Amino acid sequence: MATLFVADEKALETFSDDVGSLWCRPVAVLDHPPDAFTFLRDFVQPNVPLIIRNAIKVGDDALRLSLDDIIDSVGEDIVLTVDVTPDGHGDCVRKVLDACSDITDDRKSKRTRKTRTRQVFVKPHEQQMSIAEFRRLLRKDYDVYKCNRGEEELETFPIRNNTTEGSADDERINTPTRRTSPVVYYSKQSDCLRTEMKELFATTIFPKSFQFAEEAFGTGPPDAINLWIGNERSISSMHKDFYHNLFYVCSGQKEFVLNPPADHLFLHEGDFPSATFTPVSRNNNDSEWAVTLDQDDSGSDSPKEVRTKWIEPDITTNESDKFPLLAKSHPMKFLVSEGEMLYIPPLWYHRVTQTCETVGVNYWFDMKFDNAWCYFNFLQHLSPSQKHR
Repeated sequence: MATLFVADEKALETFSDDVGSLWCRPVAVLDHPPDAFTFLRDFVQPNVPLIIRNAIKVGDDALRLSLDDIIDSVGEDIVLTVDVTPDGHGDCVRKVLDACSDITDDRKSKRTRKTRTRQVFVKPHEQQMSIAEFRRLLRKDYDVYKCNRGEEELETFPIRNNTTEGSADDERINTPTRRTSPVVYYSKQSDCLRTEMKELFATTIFPKSFQFAEEAFGTGPPDAINLWIGNERSISSMHKDFYHNLFYVCSGQKEFVLNPPADHLFLHEGDFPSATFTPVSRNNNDSEWAVTLDQDDSGSDSPKEVRTKWIEPDITTNESDKFPLLAKSHPMKFLVSEGEMLYIPPLWYHRVTQTCETVGVNYWFDMKFDNAWCYFNFLQHLSPSQKHR
């Protein structure tokens, strides 16, 4: 019989208090990049965030670069791979409209159809377009959005059948939801500044690396350098990366909500089917959306469902009734303005959006899988009791 280790409510409270008092200290702000030893001693080794001003300079001033500046530099015809969603919420867990089920009333000899929903991890649709078209879509209906923005519950989109065959009832249930003005966000990652946007990187306004960071991390030059362009309509839900992250804001302002790795116990991570937003063409050319479940077609006669572990609740909303452990977590909000760089240590959870149209660039340096990883990986395999799910 397997040995079970149990942490009672008092133990969880003590753990939460220790994390809050010993780890989540006020963020330091430096006017200039630190030397490698100071960076390693005061921030990398303690595993805490940091804001650095003037990390990228052009002459005597911090680099400032808008989307218009980028187009002036590289032209309007550069092709980008853009994330497109109906409401700005991609890479998140959300409710989707599942298939119908038949319900038979024996007393009345009557069959009715009932719809059901389930939670699914939904990724954005990727679409290639010119950078000029991206700018047009980014700013389309922006004033209307600012007037109507609020904290409404995410809209429920239907699952679209992967097969072309289906009954009339299946077609009715899988009818896409009509939307207008989709939300675009350039967040290609995968080293996009040095690949898809290589013309911009060739201008040499961005450094190839940061010497103080390379020496402190001890893992070599950056694994990826990425460009990010979006506005407040786009939201990246809470997630973690296996990298040291140096994120510089070129224009606008980014909003980060960070949680330390120890909060894994309190963030209600779950295991969900994976899907992708799918625009569905109609004769009237209106923008309509559905969700297509991802399938793994390799090594089997029948496709397998793809699943993803992800954090379900939005840390910025009041969902403590549904997710009680959130009350023990330690969200830290940072507003990072143009000319500032945020250091996010590996495995720190972060939710990201913008307060306005914003351009940012980030440098990912590999993390070391050392003793800290051993503890975190153990936390990932702990399961909450049913009363806390």
